[in-house]
Amino acid sequence: MQRTRSRFYLGMTLVLAAIVLTGFMPTLFGRALFNVPKMPGHLYLHGIVLAGWFALLVTQASLVGRQLAVHRKLGWAALGFAILIPVVGMATQLAMPDRIRSTGADLAPFVDLIETVFWLNLVASLQFAGFVTAAICLRKHSESHKRLMLLASIAIIQPAAARLSRWPIFGNTATDLAQPASTGNDVKFALGAVVLLIVAMVVNDLRTRQRLHRVTLIGAVILMGTVMLAPAIAKSEWAKALVWAVS
Repeated sequence: MQRTRSRFYLGMTLVLAAIVLTGFMPTLFGRALFNVPKMPGHLYLHGIVLAGWFALLVTQASLVGRQLAVHRKLGWAALGFAILIPVVGMATQLAMPDRIRSTGADLAPFVDLIETVFWLNLVASLQFAGFVTAAICLRKHSESHKRLMLLASIAIIQPAAARLSRWPIFGNTATDLAQPASTGNDVKFALGAVVLLIVAMVVNDLRTRQRLHRVTLIGAVILMGTVMLAPAIAKSEWAKALVWAVS
């Protein structure tokens, strides 16, 4: 049973890494293969930091049960990511309006999208930092620790998952792949990925434990609450004012 659980968490980390690799392939990992415009340096930093986190996640999951001492030593790197990922993520978000203007595009059609994504990213950044911090504090409780690390990663998968909607298989063209903002499909893909990944955690708990682990339950409520509340918050006048005050 323990081996089944370990395979599940390794499999989940590989799925998350695949989403990041595919989502950022046109703009970061495979730029030479796609006809995409140049990007500001902070976007490369954002992609590299995210890729670094998911590479660490896969490495850590593969070390469990084989190289536990190495796993524990590498685990302290998560503390740095708990700080770095929210910083680069929000910096990228705040630069989005200027990046759209720099392309010569009219900002008006993207206003609602920018406001919604701002709040999704802000809440996701706070959740990531909170989950990782809790995971470090509970590192001696493996069942809670690994769930918290997975929840932290699901919280920040949205930027990569959103870009999946721009691939031609979903009806878009190659020129859509590197646009600074696309359509509402970006948000739908991002939120859909979060929901499906949470469902996978719930199903695994029920299959292997016949009940939900408390961390899975609490994490699911927090993340699903974000899915429902962040877009609603973004529509309020005070939330819109805050977005444009800091952007």
